[in-house]
Amino acid sequence: MNSPTAARAALTDHLFRGVRDLGVILVGRDGVITDWSIGAEAITGHAASDAVGRRLVELLLNETREPLDDVIASIDANGVHVVEGWAVRPDGTRYWIEESWSAIRGPDGVAGYAILLRDRTAEKERLEALERARATFEGILAIGADAIVCIDQDQRITFFSHGAEAIFGYSASEILGQPLDVLLPDAACEIHRSHVHHFAASGVTSRLMGERGQIYGKRKNGEIFPAEASISQLGVGDGRVYTAVLRDVTERRAAEEAIAAHSRELARSNADLEQFAYVASHDLQEPLRMVASYTTLLGRRYRGKLDADADEFIHYAVDGVTRMQALINDLLAYSRVGRKPREFTDVDMDEVLMSALQDLETAAREAGATVTADPLPVVRGDRNQLGQVMRNLLSNAFKFRGSEPPVVHVGAERDGTEYVFSVRDNGIGIAPEFAERIFAVFQRLHSRDEYPGTGIGLSICRKIVEQHGGRIWVESTGGPGSTFHFTLPASENEDR
Repeated sequence: MNSPTAARAALTDHLFRGVRDLGVILVGRDGVITDWSIGAEAITGHAASDAVGRRLVELLLNETREPLDDVIASIDANGVHVVEGWAVRPDGTRYWIEESWSAIRGPDGVAGYAILLRDRTAEKERLEALERARATFEGILAIGADAIVCIDQDQRITFFSHGAEAIFGYSASEILGQPLDVLLPDAACEIHRSHVHHFAASGVTSRLMGERGQIYGKRKNGEIFPAEASISQLGVGDGRVYTAVLRDVTERRAAEEAIAAHSRELARSNADLEQFAYVASHDLQEPLRMVASYTTLLGRRYRGKLDADADEFIHYAVDGVTRMQALINDLLAYSRVGRKPREFTDVDMDEVLMSALQDLETAAREAGATVTADPLPVVRGDRNQLGQVMRNLLSNAFKFRGSEPPVVHVGAERDGTEYVFSVRDNGIGIAPEFAERIFAVFQRLHSRDEYPGTGIGLSICRKIVEQHGGRIWVESTGGPGSTFHFTLPASENEDR
């Protein structure tokens, strides 16, 4: 059987020659190194041949290096001395080292010191990463306006963020450990407990709260407020932790309600206005028709039989009545758009274009117009209304022409779930500052003597296109030529 001395010698040899993740250093009372294990070589990067005979302070320099006398005093008082700090290897890499000092005693007292070295770099970096994450998390919580509340499986509050303090009016110190019920309206407490129970049993890690209806919170002063929130759960040991992120939406709900009320009022006002325009225009038709008939008859019967002034006055009367009839007809057309929404169907825009050209055959011939077109797609919409859009745009292209005969091209390109149509002409153009104004009701850029019309045609186009979920606009530099664009939804039955 080996003697204890032999066993200790074998263990010492193992520590010095076989263990690489634990360094062993022996130093004399004067701090000069007398032995340096293979583990010390692996940890510090210094070979034993370079270390033995040198002072320890020359090899293990770190920010926390203490004078040897202080270390000895600590060992004498406590039996062991532990120090940690950053050290630098010969290749320049830094590492976090832990030194555990203990005295080696001989017949005459302390003969030297044994130092166990451990490389704690990975552990140190993990701790620093955790600290950075904690600091980042606390920083986010400090500036976050939302409330973050954690509860345990007994629904008692374990965490209460700065945002929660601001929203609920409680400080974290007075709310921690309290049941979650203090933050809920009385009527919602039992329902909330039931929801949390089912949520825990569902196995889902997170979900939006209030998916079945609006949720509410209760402030310290008793005020009930609307909220939106999400909740997550995390298993911790045998229990669970629930985290709720809650946002006070009082102001947003108030704004939404105000907008909704305004929209309802605007819709009612528009409906009343359209109804008024329709009724007024319709009621004016009959007396105006009678006035037009008699003034026309007056002109035919007495033209040339009275003086020149009378002939001029009769002409003005007939012209005024004619323009009034055109204005009322256009106003009726505008008011009819959208009064009775129709079910949209698939509409072949090639057929719509051909029908519009047939209706405008006389106007096109008188203007000497040339119309070309790309193959047009099938869209979803109201055939009659889309025909009105096409007729109005083509009619404008024929009317607002320059010195050259009108040349018009109609095209369409696919853009996702919709088509972008274009009607391009070589007419007089539109100055960019008027690109929006021309779509307003009764807005004209030219006198009636220059170009006849009521100023409602493009307004009707916009109303129809927007009713179809699209938009309409014009591109022109103010020089010759304009291109009107409008979008319409593609047919679901059309191949891409």
